[in-house]
Amino acid sequence: MSDASLRPDVALSQDGVPVRRRWKGNGSMIAGGLVVVVFAALALLAPLLAPTDPNAINLGQSLRPFGFDGHVLGTDNLGRDLLSRLLYGGRITLISSVGAALLATGLGTALGLIAAYYKGWVDVVVMRLTDILMGFPFILLAILIVAALGPSTVNALIAVAIANVPFTARLVKSEAARVREREFITAAVALGARHGRIVWAHMLPNIIGITVPTLFMTTGWMIGQTSALSFLGLGTQPPTADWGSMLAESQNFMASLPQVAMLPGLTIVVAVVGLNLFGVGLRSSLLREE
Repeated sequence: MSDASLRPDVALSQDGVPVRRRWKGNGSMIAGGLVVVVFAALALLAPLLAPTDPNAINLGQSLRPFGFDGHVLGTDNLGRDLLSRLLYGGRITLISSVGAALLATGLGTALGLIAAYYKGWVDVVVMRLTDILMGFPFILLAILIVAALGPSTVNALIAVAIANVPFTARLVKSEAARVREREFITAAVALGARHGRIVWAHMLPNIIGITVPTLFMTTGWMIGQTSALSFLGLGTQPPTADWGSMLAESQNFMASLPQVAMLPGLTIVVAVVGLNLFGVGLRSSLLREE
């Protein structure tokens, strides 16, 4: 028996490796976590870090390069400070993406748990509904929803959340179905425990290893999706900046100043990769996988 196993403050995973050591050795989670923390801090501190008003127009200083007259990252076609717009745009993009991910993961988890627990006709109805939603191409379904509700940040959030509910529901249902057959669930049913308590107090905690990492990976996916809708003019509306709308506004000026499109595009890529790395690493640790 190792020294670590004799210490009450050191938790061991199923393979006998201290959990703390497994987390320290999880490169994906560490790298992704650093990206998540940095982006969250930049979004929260945007009012303090942004050098100017992100919507302040100065046509006399349009399309200026790095470092011009105090503009660290230059300016866009309307002379607006790119650093300020990236920071404030990050707030809008991250808030809408996290909101959409929470909504999609929450609804998908609820549907997946209900389908797995009740089985029978309930399972059939829930899965057929998800099949119908998955039958539509994502972007088409999102466009239809936004067209019905009207273009805005909130409506884009709702659209991408609804479009992603089926994927979470199917993932959760497959995992919850295995938990449903375990002995402690059978015992709870036999003892007459309420259905709601069994689902939310016994089954849900046993699928956290799937749902929490999925939330982070879904957030990364949502960044790309909400940005795509904004790029198409269906999300955040001018003059408010988000990364997708910044890409749309800059596409005609790439030849003159490539950074106006490269900066928001690169920011989206780094944020998505970071969230996915963190989600994959977290899932590996929670599920005690190597």
